[in-house]
Order: sequence, then structure tokens, then C-alpha cells
Amino acid sequence: MAKVPSVIFVLPVKGSSGGANSVVQEALGLSELGVRCVVAVDAKNWGSFIDNYPELMGKAVALRSYDSPKALAELMKDCDVAIATTNVSVTEVSTALETLSPQERAALKLAYYVQDYEPLFYHPESEGWRIAHASYGALKDATFFAKTKWLCDIVYLNHGIKVRKVTPSIDHGIYYPDLSLEKDYICVGAMLRVRTARRAPQRTARILQILRDTVPQKIMFQVFGSSSEELESAGIATSDGILNRGRLKRTEVPAFMRACDLFLDLSDFQAFGRTGLEAMASGCIPLVPALGGTDEYAVHGRNALVVDTRSDRDILKAIEMFLDLPDRERRTMQQAALETAANFSIRKAALSELRLFQEMCWQNA
Repeated sequence: MAKVPSVIFVLPVKGSSGGANSVVQEALGLSELGVRCVVAVDAKNWGSFIDNYPELMGKAVALRSYDSPKALAELMKDCDVAIATTNVSVTEVSTALETLSPQERAALKLAYYVQDYEPLFYHPESEGWRIAHASYGALKDATFFAKTKWLCDIVYLNHGIKVRKVTPSIDHGIYYPDLSLEKDYICVGAMLRVRTARRAPQRTARILQILRDTVPQKIMFQVFGSSSEELESAGIATSDGILNRGRLKRTEVPAFMRACDLFLDLSDFQAFGRTGLEAMASGCIPLVPALGGTDEYAVHGRNALVVDTRSDRDILKAIEMFLDLPDRERRTMQQAALETAANFSIRKAALSELRLFQEMCWQNA
């Protein structure tokens, strides 16, 4: 029987983002299947990464730090498949490859786990845009994979590269509902992340303030993602009626979601929209942007609210519709959301990735 391939995810980030969460939990899922799995983090981000994912310590996943291209290359050559995860990661993998011998390079399969379409993070033709745009052609003979059809399509349309689709995942070990929770009010939650412009913090704050000023008193509002000081520095003011939970650790977000009935993700777009699906798994109905890959799970009026987030009118209309629903209909949406979220597990995602890695390694073997 052919051996199970070993893999290394190159993840030079601080952690806590949706993409990093995907890589970490799926690395854990692969290791539980018996795959030897390494997560490599650059020395600059090591401390922050460990703080964000203390659960990795003592697990089967090998967590490793590197401080140079040669150090990363040493980690990579000990695995069958090396996987880049961001445009920065692509650059670091490409540079590390230059330090390997031709034989070592030939023995290593390359992949790029596309978490988002990163040119959209920058102004067109800016330096950041050029680097992100060029990253899709930097790893020759690499296999590309992503978790939504939208990502597969946008990379193909802009670069002519075929991207394999794998199954998305959420961590049901921490995202689950509390159906026994009873309260005489509706709780509306949102993420206010001022350091990420595409998450539309100004728009989110504006919509929350409109709601706070116009809806009945039996609505509670809460937000997370930024400290009060960060909000103030960004010129965002929230009224006393909007509770700011500040920056939350990954393991603290589920309790926030369980307390909410409606969660607002008013981002410009979402490549997948993990937070929306995590809200569903927590028994909360998400409002998500129509642009992007949220159609992997969100069906407007059935298990979610899907709107053009560029329109305040459309956002407010959808929220008003939800708030006006009888309790029984909101419960029906909640049940549908829970059933949808149950289809996205770490085990399914890990198996879909393992199938891809096996095909890569067994081809021409």
C-alpha cells in the first residue's frame, strides 16, 4: 500500500484570521487521520501565533519556527508536500526552494491553499497589489486549491490557473448552540475590525447606530473585534446602547455568537465567510455579503440573510424583515442554519485535502 503523504503548511502570520483558523484546524484534522503534518511559522510571528493557538501545543501537529529561507527549506524537504497559504507565504516558499538541491526540489510537491483573492486587499496597481497578483505565478508546477467555487473561478478568470475545490470546515468542538437559552429580547451582534478595511467597520458602525436609534428597546447590540481605543482612533463612535466586547480570542468568539440571534457581517465581500457559518453553528442567523463565496452555505430567507452590503437600504430592509418575523419562523431559520452548519466538519475538510495530496504524490509514481 502506498504511504500517506506528509505535509507542511507554511503560515507566516500572527493567527486568529479566518484563513489561519482554517489551516490550523485542518492541520489538526489531518494529523488525527494519521498524516504527519507540520505548521511552519516565521520567527517574527511565532509568539503571537502561539498565543492565538495554545491548543496546538502537545498535539500531533508539529509546530515549527523558521528564521531564514534555509531553515524553512530544511523543514520543507522533510515532507512530501509543501503548501503556501498567503502571498507572503508563496514568496517565502519560493525563496526557500532556491536553497534546495535539484534532487531535493524534484522530490517535493508544491501546493497553494488559496484562502482569499488577495489582490482585492490593495488599491489596483499599488505595490501590494502587484506582489499579490504576481504570487499566483510564482510557484511553478504547484497545485492550487481553495474552499469555494468563487475563489476557484476568480483565480482562473484573472490568471488562467485551474484551482481544485476542497471542503470548507468549522470547528464544532467550540461552535455549538445553547437551545435552552431563554431571553425576552433579541440580540444583534457584529464584528467591528478597524484594522481590516474590507470588513467595512465604518459601514457596520453606521448601520448599528441607525438600528440603535430606530428599533424597539427590546433589542440588545454587541460588537467585537477592536478595542475602544482602536475605535476612537479610527473615528468610530458607538453609543452607550452598543456593548463593545473588544478583541476576542478565537475561543471566546463562540460564546459571543451563542448570545446573538442575528450576526451582521457587512464586509465588502467574503471569499467564504467563515464567521457567518460559525454563527449558524452557534444557533445565530448571519447577515452576509452577496459578493463572494457565501453561497456555499447561505440561502437568503432560509438559513441566513444575503444582501448587497454596498446598499444601506438593502441591509436595513433585510434586518427589519428578520426582526418582524414571528418567533416560530425565527426558530425555523435557526434550525435550518444548524442543519447547514452540521455539513461542514473538520473531518470532511481533512479528508478532501488528503485525497488531493494523495493524487499529487501518486501521480506518475
